[in-house]
Amino acid sequence: MKLKAGNIKKLVHNNYVLILFAVIFCVLLVTLTALLPSTNAQTTAQLASNYAPVLRFTAREQFYPTTVDYIIESSVLRQRSPFGASSTIIDPAPRADTLGTYTSADLFLDNKLGTYERIAADYSVRASSLGYYAYVNVVQTASSTVIQYWLFYIYNNGPLNDHQGDIEVIEVFLDNAGNPKQLLLSQHGSGQNAGWGDVEKVDDHPVVYVAQGSHANYFRSYQGKMGLESDVVGNDGKTIMPADLNLVMLTDQGWLNFPGRWGYWGTEQEVALGQAGPYGPVFNQDGIRWAQPESYLNSTFTVNGTYFILALLVANFFLLFAIYIIARGAWKGWCIIRMMQKGGLLVSKFLKGRGSIGLILGIVSILVSIVALFMPWYTITAVSQTGPLAQQGGAPLMSMDGINGITIKMFMGAGGSDSTSGYTTLFNTQMPFAIAFGAGVILLALDVIGIKSGKSLGKKLMIGTVSSLLPLMLILLFIAQLGAIAPLASGLFPGQTIPASVERMLKTIAISPVQGTTSEMFPIIGVTTVTWGLGVGAYLFLIAAILKLVGGLIIYTAPPLQQTQIPQLPPPPPPTL
Repeated sequence: MKLKAGNIKKLVHNNYVLILFAVIFCVLLVTLTALLPSTNAQTTAQLASNYAPVLRFTAREQFYPTTVDYIIESSVLRQRSPFGASSTIIDPAPRADTLGTYTSADLFLDNKLGTYERIAADYSVRASSLGYYAYVNVVQTASSTVIQYWLFYIYNNGPLNDHQGDIEVIEVFLDNAGNPKQLLLSQHGSGQNAGWGDVEKVDDHPVVYVAQGSHANYFRSYQGKMGLESDVVGNDGKTIMPADLNLVMLTDQGWLNFPGRWGYWGTEQEVALGQAGPYGPVFNQDGIRWAQPESYLNSTFTVNGTYFILALLVANFFLLFAIYIIARGAWKGWCIIRMMQKGGLLVSKFLKGRGSIGLILGIVSILVSIVALFMPWYTITAVSQTGPLAQQGGAPLMSMDGINGITIKMFMGAGGSDSTSGYTTLFNTQMPFAIAFGAGVILLALDVIGIKSGKSLGKKLMIGTVSSLLPLMLILLFIAQLGAIAPLASGLFPGQTIPASVERMLKTIAISPVQGTTSEMFPIIGVTTVTWGLGVGAYLFLIAAILKLVGGLIIYTAPPLQQTQIPQLPPPPPPTL
């Protein structure tokens, strides 16, 4: 079949048109592909800006989220020898853009100033010029978009751990429609999460309360005082608004690939006691926080409105109790004044009779109780025969007293990527028990001053025996329940497992709570001897109870007192005229 010349020209023309369209399409495709990263970057940057947190600190906070350049430039890069016996300087002046080229996992940044005092002084001078930073990473998962705000602090001087460098993270979870659904806050080796409706906000910006020194993040200013929380949290210091934060999008920054620690890394003993710096975002918590935010979320404790109400009551319980005691004390004080107006106090007369011995014993019991409030009530101490704590001389695992309440710390075996390295708070209640028991002592003292009859005061002293024994009974009751604390802690943090040696030790203590000694193999620190027992304060409470009982019996059986009535003067005679 022959083609006509016109048809040939037409065919060639059509081919040219197709080729031209193909070229145009390819150019457009290449252009759009080149533009897509920029579009995504703008989108993630806008998301980061939309939900940037409001950070609220306590009045005594010394460190705020700073730039990684300041941390890196303030340090030398060292290589740690096995077990941390020594270290060698690898780079005396590391830079942020080249830090990630070092690939050895035994490296660490060591601040040139060395001590906490010098680091704090340097930062206080430079803080305002450095500004405040949050480093943002956006992760897409099957069910959500996660906006991570990584916060770097140059030092951690918290109540549990003390070390150079501190890295925390705040994560906002968005649903598939782009709406915020959950907020996760890092706290030491784990964290808490809450539904978006339970989060305090300024517009769409979540309000986060940063714990003093440790920089753990909380949802409310009155948290940090119960359960696994162990921090000083408040709202009386600096507030960093989203507009004050320099948001840096994390893409390919060189320092991200640095596998070492962001702070001094010493001996195994120092690591076990939480004195080693943390790993960077990519390697933090074995990389789970960075790359697997859903897994990190599932390992944290969920809090809600009910939990916050309980935390509020715990935080203000003693304030309410103090108001009640002040009211009762004021009433007793008024009664004493009325007695003085009517005929004077009977306490001086009582001292002259047989009941004086019982009254003196009652006063001594009050003084003994006051001393007991400030002494240790119960202690558990660990001493290692081998491992990093062999030369430590004893690490406190539990303390209970009238000022600081109850704190239980355990070596949980959290793993090497956690800066605490296993030494974590298992249970805590920051309640000054001295206020409650001290109030009872004050009321009893007012009863002694305003004594109306020996039998009445004797009864109060004998009943007061129970109040003196109450701390001791509560201590023994609490210790007897230690075996239930480990499973409870595991339930609160699904991602963590309480070591079997910790559970065995707690159950052993619970069986013999007064005193004892046992040995266990703990993760990280090795074979450890644990010693426990009642403290001086507990025995003083027992002595005070005995004194009250004996004094109350003596007063109760003493002859009754008669109040002297002030004689009424006869009316004056009428004036004479």
